[in-house]
Amino acid sequence: MKKYIPFVVILSFLLLAGCNTHKGDIKGAYDIKGTVIEVNKDGRGILVEDENLGLIWLTLPEGSDIKTFEKGQTVAVWTDGKVRESYPLQGTALNIEILKQAD
Repeated sequence: MKKYIPFVVILSFLLLAGCNTHKGDIKGAYDIKGTVIEVNKDGRGILVEDENLGLIWLTLPEGSDIKTFEKGQTVAVWTDGKVRESYPLQGTALNIEILKQAD
């Protein structure tokens, strides 16, 4: 029986590695979809209202231009998967796609 323990341990690691998904992976489904409520004037982020999460401040991805975002836009956001539980929530965006311009 002891000779099977290393095999079971190795098999377990392989199975766990195969199940690993990176939440911040830009490919695939977005993490947040909502309406831009506010654009931070100092250029660090936007406040988005998501139907499920509520309000969340998002730090813009590196190289993003704050001028492309305006109140009322609908956006899809891919995050790094970490959300700081404050009010409003806070997170870091890896990619933001504008789905609909403001009316």
